[in-house]
Amino acid sequence: MTRGSIRSGEGANEVLTSFIALVGMRGPGMEFKEIYDTMMKPSRDGMSKAWAAGKSRLGATIRVPDVPVQSEQLRGHARQLGHLIRRFNFAVNRALITYREPILDMQLVQERIANAAMDLFASTCVLSRQDSEIHFARRNGDAAAPDHAAADLFLRQSFRRIRGFLAGLTDNDDKSVLATATPAWPSHAANSESFRE
Repeated sequence: MTRGSIRSGEGANEVLTSFIALVGMRGPGMEFKEIYDTMMKPSRDGMSKAWAAGKSRLGATIRVPDVPVQSEQLRGHARQLGHLIRRFNFAVNRALITYREPILDMQLVQERIANAAMDLFASTCVLSRQDSEIHFARRNGDAAAPDHAAADLFLRQSFRRIRGFLAGLTDNDDKSVLATATPAWPSHAANSESFRE
């Protein structure tokens, strides 16, 4: 059990979930570290690196990425996915700035970030496959587009889950959950007390 977690043991799924979150946040985290280090010890070389890192982080936070699709009927899903990717970038940036290094031990936060990332990836794959099938059918002269009711349902549910995971990064009961779990695992009380919001 680690800070920000109520698990007493870690199985393969929990380890992989943390791995996805931490590896995914490594790049943005290194960029923030570059900015922080430059602010603490300014140098000419450091300033140019910090400037590049800052531009990269700012761009990821404010720019809505274009999710290219060929099929007109999928443009709405593609726009929603682009907006969710931007929200994800913003949420990860905020989590890294808020928690800094302690995020390495905060499994509840890591879980939400990883779950949002996995749903973003799955949604991208489903949208791409759907677009490919529609384009293939048109190219082969099929009058009726393939039935994509299941794909549409998956995308709607996935987008809802992503919004929930991202909202949970700032609106959650983590402190109460940890306070409630602490009596069950008294040896881990010190770890749960260091959890910060």
